[in-house]
Amino acid sequence: MPTADFHLPKDANLFQEGGLVQAILMLQYTFVTEIFKFIARFFQVEVVQVHIVIACPLLLSDKPQDINYFMRKTFLYTLFALIVLTSCKSEKGKAGIGFESNLVLADSLILHLDEKSTSEFNYHQISEFAKNESFLNLNLVNQSLDFYSLETGKLIYRIPLNSHGPEVVPNLGGFFFHNKDSIFILPKMSLFNTTLIDLNGNFSKGYSPISHEDQLVPGLINHFSNSANPTYFIKNSLYFDQGILKNTAAPGVLAENYRLSGRFNLDTDSVFLFPKSGFPHFYQDKTFPIYLSVSSRILDSELQWIYSWNALDSILIFDLEMENKKSFYSKSKYRDQNFPSIANAGPSESLELIISNTHYCKIIHDPYRKRYLRFVQLGRNFDPYTDNSISSVFKNDFSIMIYNENWELQDEYFFNGNIYNLYHSFIGKKGLYMPKTNPFYTSLDEDNVVFDIFEIK
Repeated sequence: MPTADFHLPKDANLFQEGGLVQAILMLQYTFVTEIFKFIARFFQVEVVQVHIVIACPLLLSDKPQDINYFMRKTFLYTLFALIVLTSCKSEKGKAGIGFESNLVLADSLILHLDEKSTSEFNYHQISEFAKNESFLNLNLVNQSLDFYSLETGKLIYRIPLNSHGPEVVPNLGGFFFHNKDSIFILPKMSLFNTTLIDLNGNFSKGYSPISHEDQLVPGLINHFSNSANPTYFIKNSLYFDQGILKNTAAPGVLAENYRLSGRFNLDTDSVFLFPKSGFPHFYQDKTFPIYLSVSSRILDSELQWIYSWNALDSILIFDLEMENKKSFYSKSKYRDQNFPSIANAGPSESLELIISNTHYCKIIHDPYRKRYLRFVQLGRNFDPYTDNSISSVFKNDFSIMIYNENWELQDEYFFNGNIYNLYHSFIGKKGLYMPKTNPFYTSLDEDNVVFDIFEIK
């Protein structure tokens, strides 16, 4: 609980014996003290000490006009207390302010980047490596897999990936670190030429799965394999999620029977697309920009698929083979209107829809504290002169909805835009890590990236 601490100087000269001044000062002190306590109780602020500053020499007077000044001063003190405590109350939706909260800013980590590193963390994973909790990042600039210690922030290992020759992975598009002998490197928009390497970067095996008969383009699997939709290695199979290759703003497209999630069986070198992995029923009579027609999908410690669709309030939960489904309705307190469904919206109109409407964008699981965190990008006024690309969405404020293991909403916390890149956020043993890699962050340091660490209670 926040505390209110107001100071009264211990100057004995203020309370001289005798005279009207002493009486008025004592009356003023008692009155204002009680006002502070009353307001503090009303706003649920614990008053540890109540001190009042009365340092003006003009107060030591027994002239009527100065006595009137005392009373005006008393009124100003009371008004000031009300403003301060009201401000304290208004911070309740923010994280890390110092009051009782499920999300508190506790620490920070500086990730030290060398001349070959990048602050683009679109493809990352958290894993134990060399007795360190480590941040693994697919470095597309250097064509390498970089390992950073979450204790020191230093680069502790780097695997160079083949950039030429018969074993090259063209157009890197993701990875999964299973152990030091099994690291999967995935190409973009396909599972063909998926490569298995070891910790030294040595080639172990290549894969070229058999095409699925229902694929729109044979051999083309537009898998995401990023931090919002990771690819997982389970029971000698790679489980992936893929994006649609059609214009979702065109009428009827979202109503088609798509299979958006699949399993790549490494034993049989074949792909199976799950029949129940299409768009939710809510989408099927809508037309949305592609940015609102995707989901964030993760696997939790119970081997359940958790889906948070960008335009859907409900959270969908499937078993591993996507047979059984549950849903939980959970609407952000910042979303007060439905998404406009505008057919055949052009690029500019689509961008305005994305920026001006509150939508969901990422979900992550905290296995250490058995929590789920859902990120919400808050709509704002669209500026056609400065909002000229999809990156402008990083100017938007955002919130984080926190759920317990039973999917009961604990709270929702507000964050200002232009600072964090929520897509690069992740869970570690210490809590939620959020990097200050927002493209509009004015203090961005390309050599030292700051991750703020929020304790999750």
